[in-house]
Amino acid sequence: MTGTFWELVGYVKRSPNRAKALGLFNSPTMPSELGKKMQISLTHASKIVRELHSKKLVVCLNEKLKLGRIYRITPQGKKVLKEVNRVFKHNKQYKLPSNKNLDEF
Repeated sequence: MTGTFWELVGYVKRSPNRAKALGLFNSPTMPSELGKKMQISLTHASKIVRELHSKKLVVCLNEKLKLGRIYRITPQGKKVLKEVNRVFKHNKQYKLPSNKNLDEF
């Protein structure tokens, strides 16, 4: 793990885009799909994915490919997302994906 649990929660919480993106990895997702869902550029989506991957919050399922990489949330990422959602629950400014599908992995 990169950073303590609370460091990771703070890291994700600092960026609503990171928090939203992390929630969208409940199912295997490509950066291009993430960009479309979040209505952000592919460059920005790829940067968010690299950041989450570097913190071991998402894992690449097909590392050997240069294009078409698919990512999914890790168990640690699920724990961080649950805590971030709990904190954001009372803040209407952020619309994060629900936690209901987190236990499927």
